[in-house]
Amino acid sequence: MLSDRALPPSGPSPERFPLRRRTLLAGGASASVALLALSACTDEDAEPGPQEPDTDEVSALKVVYSENPNARGDWTVWSVSYDLAEDQEAPPLYDASTQQARHEALEAKKAEKQWTVQDPLVVLDPYGSTRTGLYVHFEDAAGGRLDVLCQAASTEDFAHTAANHAAGTGFEGLVIGAIPGAHNTLTVTWRPEGGDETAAELRIKAPTTASGYGTAVAAEIVDADALTPGLFALGGVTDLSNNTYLFDNTGIMRAELHSGDTAAHHVVPEDGRIVTTTGSRQLGVLDPFGHATTLIDLGEHSVHHDLAVVDDLAYLLTSLASSGRVEDRVIRVDLGSGAVEEVVDLQKVLPEYESLAHAQEGEAGGSVVQGKDWIHINSIDITDGVMILSARETSTIIALDDALDPGSEPSVRWMIGVEALWEGTGYEEHFLTPEGDVIGNAGQHTVHRIDDDALPDGQFYLEMFNNNYWRLSTREDADWQDVGPDDATTDEHDGASHALRYVVDENASTFRQDEAVELPYSSVVSNVNRLGDGGIDQPMVTNSGRANEYSERSADGTVLASYRYDSASHGYRVYKAPFDGFWFTAT
Repeated sequence: MLSDRALPPSGPSPERFPLRRRTLLAGGASASVALLALSACTDEDAEPGPQEPDTDEVSALKVVYSENPNARGDWTVWSVSYDLAEDQEAPPLYDASTQQARHEALEAKKAEKQWTVQDPLVVLDPYGSTRTGLYVHFEDAAGGRLDVLCQAASTEDFAHTAANHAAGTGFEGLVIGAIPGAHNTLTVTWRPEGGDETAAELRIKAPTTASGYGTAVAAEIVDADALTPGLFALGGVTDLSNNTYLFDNTGIMRAELHSGDTAAHHVVPEDGRIVTTTGSRQLGVLDPFGHATTLIDLGEHSVHHDLAVVDDLAYLLTSLASSGRVEDRVIRVDLGSGAVEEVVDLQKVLPEYESLAHAQEGEAGGSVVQGKDWIHINSIDITDGVMILSARETSTIIALDDALDPGSEPSVRWMIGVEALWEGTGYEEHFLTPEGDVIGNAGQHTVHRIDDDALPDGQFYLEMFNNNYWRLSTREDADWQDVGPDDATTDEHDGASHALRYVVDENASTFRQDEAVELPYSSVVSNVNRLGDGGIDQPMVTNSGRANEYSERSADGTVLASYRYDSASHGYRVYKAPFDGFWFTAT
């Protein structure tokens, strides 16, 4: 059967940044040893908790600034490289010492002189995370706005106002928009408060994508004016690197977010930061300049599929390497302190069902974790203290109480799915009763709760990508073949999926179908999510991963634009964000 786990890349990616080689490192043998240690460290070696930069490793890593030979125009563009010994490889990008060395190099460059709007500091991807992002810094007598127009042959113009993160006057921000591998012309206009505007033109051939992935998807635009501003984030593209690709509304790539040894299945921009996984056993927080300001190692826990951020806490779906089971844990990571603590082990919550399932060997989330994939959690939602999990292997939606804090004892609040599959386990009493005709969820992904003031107290919406694929690999055929939803299919390649919405009534312990929008079929992976404030009156983004197609749709599911992309098997998920106040400013 198909799996929705990320496949490893088919070959090594090109170097992400140029390297300057020399025979000896400044600082002698001790510096070489420090750099060797930095290059050799891995997520699997790390104890859980926040990474701290090592002073010796930072000083040993020589970060070099040089004028970019592929840039021309009114501004000088600087590139970042490393000065390494001939036998040294570049250090891991998402390492606290690497990020600190790059940060100190940028700060030193800023301190070289007073940078002005006529002669600003412009650095291509200073922290190595966005590939083509241009860091821009200059001082001025007042604050203002920086308008950017990106142009390239055979593509529509990409115009926006860059978010300004300078403290009061002048400008500091990351200009996103240069197309990887293309000859880009950027017209940049500074409009200071109460002053005269200044315009500059910059021509740059941007670096190609790290994987060689194409910079355009096939777009069919139905209503361009109805599309929301922002960028689509396509992640988990099989056999084509672990990076996340950011596409504009016309289907052109405008940035590439670097990942680690596994795909970042969910990139969460919120509260002036991006929270995402930066490795199979690492969580990272990126600031608007691309700086991984926080890197937290997860120890034995290997991430997969999804995460949720609540205030300053991140909840991640994980597998515990030593458990013999996969994809059945949730950990909580404190983004402030870096504390990593397990909050849910589903085997302890549902032991009677776990005992019925036989082993299914497999990898978890692109890592090397092996074990019994008995329930396969693929999404997490946290609202009003309730954790809602999507269990793909059992086609069950599980709501948990007391699941958010370490040391608490999670318990089942309710379940939605095929009750017959759980016969004899004692959990049958937790299933909500369907009212009226329902398609029924089968192999569902990205289950999320939507509250609405128009609903009575105790009621809310649940919306999901209903793959509509009924299949289990951890139970005998006789246990599951004849008990699935009537409309679900066991065919991996032929069927219909849905953006499926229920109304849940916790007071009555019932649910009913509220809406079902037919989508291109995808037996595994995929997602649906609402834009704006997340209400059912907002546009939605859907991704049918096996069909290699994502779309933006109106609130009722009418297609506004659809996009087809390349992969060896599937694209795991597609989200969209306005990045307002982060990279862009609404005008």
